[in-house]
Amino acid sequence: MKDHATDSVTLAVSISDRRHRADVKFIRAVSFKRAWEPIEGLLAKAPQNIWIRIEVIHSVQRKRRAQLERILHEMTRMNYWRQGVSFDADFKTALLEMEINGHEFFKPGKGHVVGKGRSDKKTLQWGID
Repeated sequence: MKDHATDSVTLAVSISDRRHRADVKFIRAVSFKRAWEPIEGLLAKAPQNIWIRIEVIHSVQRKRRAQLERILHEMTRMNYWRQGVSFDADFKTALLEMEINGHEFFKPGKGHVVGKGRSDKKTLQWGID
């Protein structure tokens, strides 16, 4: 589970009371065992009827916005993004795959046809600018 680029284990813990958006915490440690320890504390304090999702960050890749736009442009199915995005190295401003797809943060251009063509790079809309 260790990301060789960062030499660490990173877990994303989402906890929701079922009525509100989940509170997401990213925990990074030198091993899975060390990363799991704070999660045990979070879960011990949490009510029994909550929703919990724990995701493992498999690898971290640094990309420029132009590179990300190129990758999005080459996608033939929008809102089928299978990665998270962080805008900083510590995951303080990060979005998980489910958030990106659920809120349609990356929208195709007007001429996009699902499964047929790629997004029009000139009209690729960022849900976040």
